[in-house]
Order: sequence, then C-alpha cells, then structure tokens
Amino acid sequence: MKKIYSLLATVLVAAGISAQAFTATYEFAGTPPTSVGVVAGTGSTNVAAGNFSATVYSPTGTANRYAHSGATTSTTPNLNQYFSVTITPNAGVNLSISSVGFRTQRSGTGPRSYIVRSSADSYATNLPASIVPANSELEVIATDVFHFVNDCSSCSGQNGNTATTSISDVTTPVTFRFYFFDSESTGGTFSVDDVVITGSATSGSLSVSENFTAKLSNFIKNTLVKNNEIVFGSDVKDIKVYTLSGAVVKTGSVKNGSTLNVAELAKGNYIVTGIVNNEPVSQKILKD
Repeated sequence: MKKIYSLLATVLVAAGISAQAFTATYEFAGTPPTSVGVVAGTGSTNVAAGNFSATVYSPTGTANRYAHSGATTSTTPNLNQYFSVTITPNAGVNLSISSVGFRTQRSGTGPRSYIVRSSADSYATNLPASIVPANSELEVIATDVFHFVNDCSSCSGQNGNTATTSISDVTTPVTFRFYFFDSESTGGTFSVDDVVITGSATSGSLSVSENFTAKLSNFIKNTLVKNNEIVFGSDVKDIKVYTLSGAVVKTGSVKNGSTLNVAELAKGNYIVTGIVNNEPVSQKILKD
C-alpha cells in the first residue's frame, strides 16, 4: 500500500507549485516573413518557442504572413505535408497548453480545408476545432476540420480559427502540425498568420510525503464535486483553484469542515492547492 500512496503523492501533491501563464505569438512580419515566435507572460522564461517550418509545401515569398503553395487537391489531408512549430519546456518545468489560435487566408484556387494535430498523440487525431469569435466565412465540418465557407477569387484573411488541447503537465517538447488540403489547384496559395499558442509553465518539484494519506484526507473531502461546493476537512490557507492550463480561477481560505463555492466554474477538471498545517498540498478535482 505504501508504494501506491507514494505514486498518488507524486501525481497529486506539488511542493511549491507555481503555474505561470504564457503566450507564444507568431506575427510573420517582414519580407520574407520571420518565423520566430515571441514568448510573453509570467511563464515566458520557462519555455522556448521554436521557429515555424514547412514540410513539402513551397514558400511564395509573400510578405507579412506565412504563405505557401502545393497543398493536395484531395479531400483528405496528405500527412506528409504540413506546417509545424514546437514549444519546449525548460528542465524541471511542466508544460500545459490550452489553445492554438490563428488567422488563415487562401487564394481563389487554394485549399478549402485544414486541421491541426499535435505530437501528444503522435498526430493521430484532429485537435478540437471551433471558430471563436464566430466568423461567417469559416466553419467547422466533419471531425474538427476547419473549412472556408465561400469560394472567392481574391480571399482576405480570416480570424477565429481556434484549436483547443488537453495537453497538461508534460515535460517534453510539444509539436503542432497544420495540414492544408482540398485545394482547387496545387498552385493555389494559402497562409497562416497571427498564431497565438496559449498555455502555462509550472515550476516546482513534485514531492512524495510519508504522511500523504493523512494530509490528503484532511484537504478535500469530495474530489467529485456535484453540488458546486468543495468540502475541506481541515483549516486550509491560501486556496487556489487552477485550470489544467494553469490559470487561477478561484482563491480563498476555509476552516475545518467549511466549503468553497465554485458555482461560477465550468464543468471539468481543476487542480486545487492550499496550505494545511504549514505544508503545501494539492489535489485534482472533477466538477460535475
């Protein structure tokens, strides 16, 4: 049993946890456009943003956006053709990524469809796609495929492409690939611009406590939260509720047996941290 408790402690108890948000932004300014990302936010020093690169596609030399040609005319993606970019956490840092937002543009004969995948599942599935904010020129079809609604002879750039991820607390680099397909001609052009990758970098080593079960049982009583109230089994100071991407969405302090109302939070997984008997403790919860 002690080994099981130690394994759980490694997963759930973080000493000195410090989740810091970051964004990696690619504006592709200049001629030819620069493919270097700019990292900002409190977590910016804990991650490195790699350069955008293209595999098989041909650059067009267009200024101020990452423009290429050569996309397949097939209605399914050619998995050997893609744009890619990698986010790398520093040593000792846990990386979480919540979304990839970007702008797209096509010529009149360029690709109508595109998807985003990640190395987290070896590029096996499309990341969940949405158009945020809504844009009448874009839609999501089939299984998370972005799609240009209207044909055009001279299409302008379109905002709102958003791919979300559940990548959480990884210590290895994460690569995203953008696949464009369903082109009306292989000579048709297409581009991405204003790419923003949002996430958090969590520093602080995970600890294994010998009295883990006692501390944890005195922390949160209901890890499955069904009534909007987190129930605590001890006096807890400096409570913070984090999303899996590292954003703090609730704070507080409670007495033994008291509750923290989280009615305003959406259903899903969260990480709750606090101080019990002068020791840091954290636990993952699911709000139903």
